Amino acid sequence: MIPSILKKQDVLGVAQTGSGKTMSYVLPILQLTQNLALNRNRFIQVLVLVPTRKLAVQVNDVFQLFSSNLPQRIKTMAVFGGVSINPQMMKMKGVDILVATLGRLLDLISSNAVHLSDVKILVLDEADKMLNLGFEEEMTNILKLLPTQLQNLLFSATLAKEIDQITQMILHNPLKIEIETEPQDLDLINQIAYYVEDEQKGPLLRYLIKTEEMTQVLVFVASSRRADGVVSK
Repeated sequence: MIPSILKKQDVLGVAQTGSGKTMSYVLPILQLTQNLALNRNRFIQVLVLVPTRKLAVQVNDVFQLFSSNLPQRIKTMAVFGGVSINPQMMKMKGVDILVATLGRLLDLISSNAVHLSDVKILVLDEADKMLNLGFEEEMTNILKLLPTQLQNLLFSATLAKEIDQITQMILHNPLKIEIETEPQDLDLINQIAYYVEDEQKGPLLRYLIKTEEMTQVLVFVASSRRADGVVSK
């Protein structure tokens, strides 16, 4: 995959979360940005779209880790909702690589805090999850603002019908890489149910933990109050 990205070829990657796809596009993108001319202020050159705040932070951390010792300074930034937009607007100055959730990116665009007309590389990371979360309209609006000539990298855990539509819309003769997940061995999972009265649940739980010598246990309860009671007991 890395050689194809360095050749500025479009890529369609199908792989589950945790398969290492972030590194596979971060490294070649950083190398490609070393050859790009200095960008205009607030006109980013690389856009990475992600479905969640958590993933935005994770991807940006990888970019910052590997860009810190590059000869040419590369400024990366993650933007997402759930926090004040003003600090993000102020920090947009000089950003080369932007990792963004869709809603917050549209907010920044409407405030003229960032412009997409100079984008050279677009990454859609976990595109299937973005569509499953109902961001199809936001994604379409963002794609309309991008240049027609750019390198597109699309990553998804599945090849659903909606993903196929986006693929046909933005990818041009892409390299397709599909990493099949290993089937889970369900024989390793044992499920047992006990029917007991409420007053017997606590004693039974403590008995099972002790007699089975359980060192890692995940207990689900109906309320925070019940959780506090189980912990104290």
